[in-house]
Amino acid sequence: MLKDTLLVKRIINNNIVIAEDFKGHEVVAIGKGLGFRKQKYDVIHSREVMKTYVLVDGSARPQLLSLFEQVPFEIIELTQRIIDIAQEDLKMTFNVNLVVALADHIQFSVNQYKAGFDMPALVNEEVKRFYKDEYEVGKKAVRLINETLHIQLKREESTSIAFHLITAAEKRPNHDALRIMQGVSEIIKLVEQTLDLTLDEDSMAVSRFIIHLKFFMRSILFEQVRRSEGSLGSMLSQFSTGYEQASRCVDLISNYVLEHYAYSLTDEDRLYLMIHIVRLWDQQGGSHKA
Repeated sequence: MLKDTLLVKRIINNNIVIAEDFKGHEVVAIGKGLGFRKQKYDVIHSREVMKTYVLVDGSARPQLLSLFEQVPFEIIELTQRIIDIAQEDLKMTFNVNLVVALADHIQFSVNQYKAGFDMPALVNEEVKRFYKDEYEVGKKAVRLINETLHIQLKREESTSIAFHLITAAEKRPNHDALRIMQGVSEIIKLVEQTLDLTLDEDSMAVSRFIIHLKFFMRSILFEQVRRSEGSLGSMLSQFSTGYEQASRCVDLISNYVLEHYAYSLTDEDRLYLMIHIVRLWDQQGGSHKA
């Protein structure tokens, strides 16, 4: 088989086929009229194809194919344009699962809009606070949907689309991404209350802290791997002595994750939290001993 051709294995509809590429990989091929008048073992040229996705999860295949059959091609095409924007802006690659999930969501939102239903946005504030880049893509997506379909989805829909990008990047169910956001939100709240500060979430220090907390929560929720303690005790002790308020803050975070996630902080966890909190404290003019 030539490099720029695909071999048809199954027709899903006029616009989508399951095919085999020159490497022998089974792919979903998408393109307007791609499956029209095609038969099994026909050859498709790359110029006919808008996008291909490798099929890797056999267990999810029936659901994927069923959704591809149900969602109009106009929505799938629009979804692909949004994913192209997301991949460029977020510097990451998404698989076919996002195409299906996002297309299904957009179709549902459009149908709800046309039926006059106003659906509340999921975790609106958390997405805007902790996943700003994904939220910006969500805003672009809503503008594109409204312009293409001549409708007026509300701006809050941006967070729902961003949430799909977040869960696809995490490669975990929506519930898991929500748990990460909730954990980060609670820790930020503890820090602000303990230090009596309102954190500027547009600052570099706070952005770095939030990124650290996302990885921290992901580790607690899904890994719980004990990292090597090494010889961090003396360094941690020095920090704790010099920054009593930050040390109390870390103690409260320790109590929170132990109570809610049955996880005991290691010295490494404490040290990295201290470093971030001290940086925040110093940048906003705190007094070490307060």
